[in-house]
Amino acid sequence: MRSRAPSAAARRSRAKNLFWAAVFFLLGVIGVLIPIMPQIPFFIMSLLFLSLVFPSVRRRLRRFLHRHPKLAHAYKRWKDRRRRKRLNRIRREKEFAAKMGFGRDSKR
Repeated sequence: MRSRAPSAAARRSRAKNLFWAAVFFLLGVIGVLIPIMPQIPFFIMSLLFLSLVFPSVRRRLRRFLHRHPKLAHAYKRWKDRRRRKRLNRIRREKEFAAKMGFGRDSKR
């Protein structure tokens, strides 16, 4: 059975995540070389972006979080906060569109 090729949007998303992983990794390397700049947060961010692209990295991250519950709790809080922000932004945009008359029933 052949798998379908990813859509153009999925390829762009994957490329964008790889780009950000590379940026954060480079910032982490710079942090290693320059003692004033922190490196650990940048390496963690690059790992998170890589986990969005590669399933093997995602599995290892889940295994690590399962073994370290305190970090897993902090990671879950961070993801929940991010999800709430995104949902609130979508809700506000829908309300604004409804006020402007761009709903399903509008004649525009």
